[in-house]
Amino acid sequence: MATNPLYYSTKYSRQVAASCPTLTTDKYMDGYNRTRSLVNVMIGVANEVARLAISDGIDAIKKAGLYKQKTKQLCNETVRRQEEYESVHNSNFGDRLGLWLDYLDGTEEEYRKHIFILYNAVKMALDKRQQKNTELKAILECGLICAKLAVGQFDALMRDMREKYGVDYTQIFIKGRYTNPLYSWHKVCDIYVQTDDPDEVIDLNEDANLRMATDVLAKKLNDPDLINRLGKHAIEMNMELAKKYVSEQDLRDLGVEE
Repeated sequence: MATNPLYYSTKYSRQVAASCPTLTTDKYMDGYNRTRSLVNVMIGVANEVARLAISDGIDAIKKAGLYKQKTKQLCNETVRRQEEYESVHNSNFGDRLGLWLDYLDGTEEEYRKHIFILYNAVKMALDKRQQKNTELKAILECGLICAKLAVGQFDALMRDMREKYGVDYTQIFIKGRYTNPLYSWHKVCDIYVQTDDPDEVIDLNEDANLRMATDVLAKKLNDPDLINRLGKHAIEMNMELAKKYVSEQDLRDLGVEE
């Protein structure tokens, strides 16, 4: 593993030592490695769920004949920023990239139903308020909610690691935060997710069903059983590679059969 740029750099090491006088190199690296692992997997999954939901929104825009001019530009910008994130994220895996891609295949299968439930909750909330064109509005808003959840997952993880290790690792892993795709997709939603009456205000946070659907998805993004199940699937698809990186005990704990 390459030397971590924060702890060992001339520029930052004194700042770290001053702010965390009891911090040892071993503790710092333990926190770094733990954070990196969780960013790669848990944040990677949350960002993939956001990508899936936003991709659905872009497809809906195309079907509605709205994929042109400013909208096309913003959609392309969102996709480009997603690809920039993926390029950085995928580079973390090296020869394990195939393992990660199989992990993502399982992610889509597991989370598609929760994205659909969230979409239905948004649509029902808009239908109750007698809005028009609720299918398109709901699918775009669903992508926005998923992107916000991804950002929230990242921020929550950084808070947890800061509390546990006494170090803020945010800037080291900031490229894993779904900030840029969220920003671009928000601009798409600003165009189409509007109330029919400009003077009307709808606060979707007040809808109990939508809150529940969002909470369920957020919990699923943190569900260790689900994450382990995805990991088991990916490992079974790549047994020879997995044996290089996963201990026999971990394989047994996951219930992987060789």
